[in-house]
Amino acid sequence: MRSRGKETSVSWKSLCVYKCVSSTSLFLSDLLYVLTTMIIILIWCFSIDWSMQEAAKRSCNVHDGVDGRSIEALETDCDNGGLFKSQFGCCPHKECSLDDFPFHLRSGAANVVPPKICFNNTIIMGGVRGNSGQGLNIVIINSQTGKILRSNYFNLKSEGHEELLEYLKLIKPGNIILVASHINPETKLTDEIKDIFAGFGSTMIGSLNPMDSWVFAGAYGMKKVSPFEKLIQNDLKNNAYGDWPEMGEIMDCFPKV
Repeated sequence: MRSRGKETSVSWKSLCVYKCVSSTSLFLSDLLYVLTTMIIILIWCFSIDWSMQEAAKRSCNVHDGVDGRSIEALETDCDNGGLFKSQFGCCPHKECSLDDFPFHLRSGAANVVPPKICFNNTIIMGGVRGNSGQGLNIVIINSQTGKILRSNYFNLKSEGHEELLEYLKLIKPGNIILVASHINPETKLTDEIKDIFAGFGSTMIGSLNPMDSWVFAGAYGMKKVSPFEKLIQNDLKNNAYGDWPEMGEIMDCFPKV
């Protein structure tokens, strides 16, 4: 009887050891799977970030100086900010005459890259400021002094058009308007709003559709067609990002009014 009891005890111990080893093996197998998945995700994120940094470097060609000042004297965030920090926040420098203001507009790309508005080689909306949003991003500027008067974005998909209309009616003679769209700029644009933009020099506002990419620079009472406008329409056959067109971008010199 004692011999059987010992045999039974040994069998139970062996069974327990077997189960423990099996459980440990399954746990290690699951842990290895999770770690492998995390490593793959990190490599994928790094490759995307590296590609974005390379694209940004190509768009951020910095000149030797602006209006006699060194690049170090100008505000910029084009320097390498770290492994996973996107360089799409940088503000490329543009040289202009003393009678012009340099500016850079870029619409958002899909629902990933936010829009950006730069004026006088300084970021006003988007980039590292993180103050841009869906819809229309608009900056109002004094065309003589270059002073930023107002900046805001209007998500017409979730809000009414009244706030945008009131904002546009505050623009006065001698004001420059800079616009960059993101995701859905067209929703709830009334004929009155479109007429106001046309008065600033826009010829493409009437053709703006949902999910188009649109950038525009104009002025109050421009009385002529603005040369600073780009519209890339949403076309599933030709879109750069599936359901989304490529980003619209303008970098130029705006004359003092």
